[in-house]
Amino acid sequence: MKDFVLATAALLVLLLPGPAQAQYLTLGGDDMDACASNGVVVGLGTGGDDFLAVRAGPGADHAKTDRLHNGDAVFVCTGAGGWDGIVYGGGRECGVSSPIVPGRLYTGPCKSGWVERNFIMVTAG
Repeated sequence: MKDFVLATAALLVLLLPGPAQAQYLTLGGDDMDACASNGVVVGLGTGGDDFLAVRAGPGADHAKTDRLHNGDAVFVCTGAGGWDGIVYGGGRECGVSSPIVPGRLYTGPCKSGWVERNFIMVTAG
């Protein structure tokens, strides 16, 4: 019984997404950089929320996984409606500045998620 419990726990760890990773951010699949643009968080007011919610998927109905603030740098990787799929938190070490073939779900080493597009200013790409 103990072996069964340990095997089940190990399987669950493998299947559950890691902390602060988007559940639906697939990158690559062609010969272009996995994330074509760099951006920065802008436009957050000081009177209300002073953060940009990072979500697990493209839409306000998806779980919040993290918070970003004005000036935080991101890689802009994909889009859906008014949402950008981003990778952030590791600078050039995120592994998204070159092609990823075949395309796959982004699992790190950096954080990833979805943010409202109107709070991201593209700075390059």
